[in-house]
Amino acid sequence: MNAETGMRDAGCPGLGRREFIKGAMSATLAALFGSAKGVEVSPVPPEGAPLLEDIAGEDGREAFQREIDAVTPQAWAAYDKCGLSLDEATGARMRAELPALQRYEDAFDKVLAEIGNTEVTGRPAVWLVYNMGVVVKTPKSLFAVDLRHRRAEVLAPKLDFALITHNHGDHFTEDFYRAMNGTEKKTVVSNFKDNYGAQSGGRNAGGYTRAVKTFEFGDVRVRTTPADHNAYLVDFTTVFEITIGDFTIYHSGDCGNAEKLKPLCPNPDLWIFHPRCGMKCVDGAKAVNPKLAVVTHLNELGHAKDRWRWTWAQGGRDRRKLEDAGYKAVVPLWGERIC
Repeated sequence: MNAETGMRDAGCPGLGRREFIKGAMSATLAALFGSAKGVEVSPVPPEGAPLLEDIAGEDGREAFQREIDAVTPQAWAAYDKCGLSLDEATGARMRAELPALQRYEDAFDKVLAEIGNTEVTGRPAVWLVYNMGVVVKTPKSLFAVDLRHRRAEVLAPKLDFALITHNHGDHFTEDFYRAMNGTEKKTVVSNFKDNYGAQSGGRNAGGYTRAVKTFEFGDVRVRTTPADHNAYLVDFTTVFEITIGDFTIYHSGDCGNAEKLKPLCPNPDLWIFHPRCGMKCVDGAKAVNPKLAVVTHLNELGHAKDRWRWTWAQGGRDRRKLEDAGYKAVVPLWGERIC
């Protein structure tokens, strides 16, 4: 077990990190996901390049943190803003200069491959994408919450629907939204986009909500409730209570007010949350009573390291607070499979 994250050093269930990185050639991913226009995979790291497996253990986490600290918000913006149109040579140069960017791409490729290789017959499979978003695969569906990545739109052809907690640029991209709502005609549930994509249960599911509302997509039921981002942004974010059979995911995004956390399920299987918007994590856990608390939204590269970019160590301290209060908690890394 990883003492800081609470997860296994070799990674969560699914394709191993080293096994994936060494075997994930572009042709393999193309075979898994087709050759549709816009599908892009990052280059395979050259022999000897840092692999995701190197993050395991205290020394690995510290080295990874140093790599992240080297990425300024300005460098991140230059790399991220072009999306799939990022010039190949420029991207390769930036990844060579800033290894954290290569890890960011490797982690996304890892999730892409594991989605294709994972057969789900019971409880869903859940992956962390970058610092906050998750992709969930159920026996019948594939969907995402707050999917934020330079290449997020690559997943649009595979997703059945998507959820976005609120209108901040670190929780979605316009390219991804256009791919879902425009090209793919799929529902995106949010409190700021007028989306009327795919049909659900024989009726139009809509997608816009600023109230308590229930959506049904195949074997997935989603209940929305408004929540406060902080004391000033009241009801600015949406909490998603996601039910798949007898498994419940409670995704509270950037909610900073524990009093707004009121799940119908008395003991959700996963509580995915951001601990640094004003809410005390133990207060939130008392309100949600999760079987597993998942500490996320750490090391967001668009923020400066001394302003809103929280470290793995800070996430580890939040995890320990939860464990001291009697709750099980983990701090997944980019690309980690949570369950």
